[in-house]
Amino acid sequence: MLAQIGGQTDLISTILWFLIFLMFIIFGPRLMIAQTVLKLEKDVSELETMANHSRERIAKFISKKPTPLLRSRIGKFMDFFSVSPVSVDPYGIIRKIDMVVRQSDARFKWFVKQIAPDLNAEQAANVKNALAGAMTVHQIAKVVRHFLELIKKYKIYQLALIFQMQLPLIRQMAKAAEAATGAFVDGVPIGDGIGSLVAAHLMQGKPKIFADEEFAVSKSTVAGRKVLVAKAAGPGASTGYPGKFLIKLTKRERIDRIITIDAGLRLEGEKTGSVAEGVGVAMGGTGVDRYEIEEFAVKHGIPLDAVVIKVNEEEALSPMHKNVLASVHDAISAVEEAVRRADRRERILIMGVGNTCGIGNSPKAAKAAEEKVRTALRKIKPEKKKWSFS
Repeated sequence: MLAQIGGQTDLISTILWFLIFLMFIIFGPRLMIAQTVLKLEKDVSELETMANHSRERIAKFISKKPTPLLRSRIGKFMDFFSVSPVSVDPYGIIRKIDMVVRQSDARFKWFVKQIAPDLNAEQAANVKNALAGAMTVHQIAKVVRHFLELIKKYKIYQLALIFQMQLPLIRQMAKAAEAATGAFVDGVPIGDGIGSLVAAHLMQGKPKIFADEEFAVSKSTVAGRKVLVAKAAGPGASTGYPGKFLIKLTKRERIDRIITIDAGLRLEGEKTGSVAEGVGVAMGGTGVDRYEIEEFAVKHGIPLDAVVIKVNEEEALSPMHKNVLASVHDAISAVEEAVRRADRRERILIMGVGNTCGIGNSPKAAKAAEEKVRTALRKIKPEKKKWSFS
């Protein structure tokens, strides 16, 4: 009798186990995707909150009490786009990209003039760049929402896993763009402006401003040599048009060597703010200005030296990291060494590349920018880590 009862119990357990296993096979993937979607929904909502916060920062900078119309116009402008030129036939692609970039820049300036006609030139330049930062966060949030809705619609668990693994990197990009928006609004130098900051320290006397190219240049003495030092005209946020500036400058000045200074992308494990030297044009962006400088250099046989200060993408867009700020002295030493290596007869142009937000065109302005960075860094609270892959 006991054997029969024991056998019946084993049979019931086997049936229950089989039913549970069957239910897991049928409903397990749905339960897992539901759990994953729930977590993704929270993360996507956070990105959308960041996008809203970026837009609100701009609106409140323009007006202490933003109207619904102002918020609406800024919100609609977030969907502004520029179409990349056809590159199937690459001939003339640089001129096409240049045309699109210039038109896009002009549209940004026009929009800022429409929504904030009372801003001065520096404030207008800062708002223009802040709009670009807010637009980046907005587009990231839109794309992320798109993929989340695809996962919810088609119940693709594999896509949900891949998406979940990518989100920490995506969030880092969004946070960098959000930080850049705030920095531009407040006029605080960002990591990408380290090249401009170094150049500002080297400038002497009253600089000449090239208004159309948004560039400033002055005659200075570096390492006992007479040189020209140039950067995007500050302190309004701008990267200027280095290539077009160079072409216009060389119509009145002889240039035999060009030294560029810029922030460069560091690898994980490399120290933030470390300085490296090389050859070529240290410059990011669309490639138009670098192409123009390289074409000019090849045509006239001009050597190109480069000094790079290492940052990652987030550090390039955020208020300048303390280690980047501390690298100014080392970067100046590297520039001086490059000047000493040059032939005594060479006429040298030192060009600080990068966004000059908050950085004026003199050593005094450079020191003021550094103090502004230190003040901003003291206000930044360490972020608590919230992310996990579970």
